[in-house]
This record gives sequence, C-alpha cells and structure tokens, in this order.
Amino acid sequence: MTDEQKTPVRRGPRGPQERRPRRRGQEREKLRSDLAKGYDSGASIRMLADDYELSFGLTRTLLLEAGVTLRTRARRSGAVEK
Repeated sequence: MTDEQKTPVRRGPRGPQERRPRRRGQEREKLRSDLAKGYDSGASIRMLADDYELSFGLTRTLLLEAGVTLRTRARRSGAVEK
C-alpha cells in the first residue's frame, strides 16, 4: 500500500476553501455595533450576513453578543396549518 492510498482524499462539491480571519478586539466590537444598528433598523440576519460577507451563524452570534433581542420568525402567508 502506498502513502497515497493511506491518506484519505477529501472529495465533494466544496473543494478547498479559504479561511477567514478571526475578528477580535475593537474590530469585533465595531462589527457587533454595526450589525446591531442594521438589525434594529429592520434588516434580517441573512441580509446582514450577505452585506458583511459573514456566515448566518456568526452574524447571529455577534447580534446576541451585542445584546440584541432577536425577532421571531414570521409565518409565511399561505402556509398550511395542521
């Protein structure tokens, strides 16, 4: 058995990904503040995540760290009730 056969190869639709830098200190505080202002003015978590090029999970975490009370998910009109 060769070394290539022993090493698992990661295959799939994602391929190699670039790691994002961690946000710490004043940069993180500013980001939390900006996200909180945007969320309070009516933007959704997904919209903020897209605008700031963050994941949904990180955006949500930063909002919670900022002390924001998250809105409930709105029920879609036309949804079937059981």
